[in-house]
Amino acid sequence: MITTIISFIISVLLEGILPNVLKNVNLFFIICIIVMGNINKKDENFFYLICFIFGVIYDLMYTNAVFLHGFIYLFLAWLSNKILGKKKNFINMFFCYFILIIIYVISLVLFTLPYKSYNISKIIHLLCDGLIINVFYFIFVYLTYIVINCIFKNRLKKRSY
Repeated sequence: MITTIISFIISVLLEGILPNVLKNVNLFFIICIIVMGNINKKDENFFYLICFIFGVIYDLMYTNAVFLHGFIYLFLAWLSNKILGKKKNFINMFFCYFILIIIYVISLVLFTLPYKSYNISKIIHLLCDGLIINVFYFIFVYLTYIVINCIFKNRLKKRSY
């Protein structure tokens, strides 16, 4: 769970730093929810708690809403576990990533609709703006976590001899 917490911390920091450089790139936490949620199937309740806590931390650091992202990330973690089930291959996770991006952007649009005006082209622009960097980040996080998992599994096998 330490690697899960570290990856969530990195994701929260990236979501605060990179939108200053690249506009509308803030979907790093969703990637961590998908990758870490499927690998941490044993501790689902703890994983949901971590998602909620880091959502609240994100809100406290970057927005004025206190529990908005906490509940959104909690819902996305639950939805990712329901969509993927026990399938852990790369293609299913990547497909789930795109579904959760669409749900995340639509939920943010719905929650901020009283404060901002949106049209269809602006929503599509929000979805497609950071797509390339998020794809590379998804591949990086997925491969990094798989390598870390393999190292820990090999370490456990060596101890059993």
